[in-house]
Amino acid sequence: MLYSTVLFLHSWLRWGVVVLGVLTLARSLTGWLRGRDWTRSDRRLQLLFVSAFDLQLLLGLTLYTVLSPLTPRTMEAFRASMSVSFLRFFTVEHPVMMLLALTAAHVASALSRRAETPRARHRVWAVGLLVTLLFVALGIPWPGLSHGRPLFRGF
Repeated sequence: MLYSTVLFLHSWLRWGVVVLGVLTLARSLTGWLRGRDWTRSDRRLQLLFVSAFDLQLLLGLTLYTVLSPLTPRTMEAFRASMSVSFLRFFTVEHPVMMLLALTAAHVASALSRRAETPRARHRVWAVGLLVTLLFVALGIPWPGLSHGRPLFRGF
């Protein structure tokens, strides 16, 4: 039951992260292109996005390391598992893509805080978000793929 609950939360929170990422990117791009000041709202949205992503990673790592019935069996026969696209995706590709995405988000957030001008803050954050969202898009198990999952998981 705990596995199903955490999987449900992980599945639905991803859309919060994606929506927040797109909204944050749009706001940062307009700030960059229009030369708008970096505001408290920009910083709050940045923090909200990174925090939601941190929570998403925490749920994902809980699934991966503690709750998943798949991970122990896959690790026992790692080499054989890598030849099965479904197992390879959820054992290696998905976690690596999401760790890279979260790293990009944290690095971009830190670098944007150090930027000397508001325009540079928006630019650094926008570029970092583009990289982050690219990794996220590559790491989502989209329907139609061999390892695909429904866009909206039921409980």
